[in-house]
Amino acid sequence: MSDDLGQIQLSQDEVDSLLSMLSGDDEEVESPPEPEEPETENVRPYDFRQPDRLSKEHLRTLRMIHENMARRLALQLSTKLRASVDVNLGFLETGPYASFIQKISSAPTALHLISLKPLPGRMLVQLGPRLADVLVDRLLGGTGDPSGSVERELTELELNLLSAITSDILGAIEDSWHNTIELTAKLEETLTNPYFVQIALPTDTCIWVSFEIKISEQSTAMNFCIPASVLKPITPNLSPQAWMTGADNDISVENLEIIRKKVHKHLEALQVEVSARLEGTEILLSDLLTLRPGDVIPLQRHITEPMIVSIQDRPQLRGSIGTHRGKIAVEIIDAIAPPVESCEVGQPEEAESEEEVS
Repeated sequence: MSDDLGQIQLSQDEVDSLLSMLSGDDEEVESPPEPEEPETENVRPYDFRQPDRLSKEHLRTLRMIHENMARRLALQLSTKLRASVDVNLGFLETGPYASFIQKISSAPTALHLISLKPLPGRMLVQLGPRLADVLVDRLLGGTGDPSGSVERELTELELNLLSAITSDILGAIEDSWHNTIELTAKLEETLTNPYFVQIALPTDTCIWVSFEIKISEQSTAMNFCIPASVLKPITPNLSPQAWMTGADNDISVENLEIIRKKVHKHLEALQVEVSARLEGTEILLSDLLTLRPGDVIPLQRHITEPMIVSIQDRPQLRGSIGTHRGKIAVEIIDAIAPPVESCEVGQPEEAESEEEVS
């Protein structure tokens, strides 16, 4: 058998054919057809340790709630600070609680822990260092310009001043959630170090809400952190349809009375300017240049004639001038009948009163 195999001879054509077959096999092995790449447009990474507990519909409803809150808060802060305040919703997203703490821990800040009864747990309201500085300056009568150092820790006095702003935030939270659930927001604790705040576990999913607040051309930020566990009891109600239905059903006799009381409460906190002015007179320029202490200028109003009391530069009342506890005062006599626009602030009389120039 071995001798027969040794005597087999191949022609040149057969050798070339075998070589071509071997080379073809090598090419197929070395360059196999490339598999088609799967479509990745609708694929996103998912972390099973941090599952998303809120759907896009839930986030859309939360955005509507906090946009409504921004409008209410802008009105309340404008009244409180006596300045033009714009509040806009910056962003709303979900993420682990540890990431939120890392983002706000760059500088000392005002941190308010707020309970939302009957919901479980607490939420966190953070006033940025720049915002806290601007608010304190406005509350103390300043122009709202931040100080040179915003990295310092807030004092106890400054935190007490900010409690007035916190009360407005609590009211805005209750009003904006009214269509979904009746909440009672209460300030539980105020801190300055974010690492001492424990409202959730580091890996718990939270809702981050950021507001952009513009006060006197100063742009600042305020942040909310709401654990998903707090909103779990009302998750079925977090839909745009349910929120709009609540808004439509909100107009009733009882709710109108509640709204009327809240508006009345806000109006009672407004401060208006009240002024009482005596009717003036005309003198010659030569007489004005020669005035000396002790000179007397007669006015065109009798001493017994009531004077006009204006509120916000609008004549509203009549009164008589006098003194009270050592200070000049006006005793209210009666109200001016409407229309206010037709009232004229005093008419010249023939009788004159005298006022001593000192």
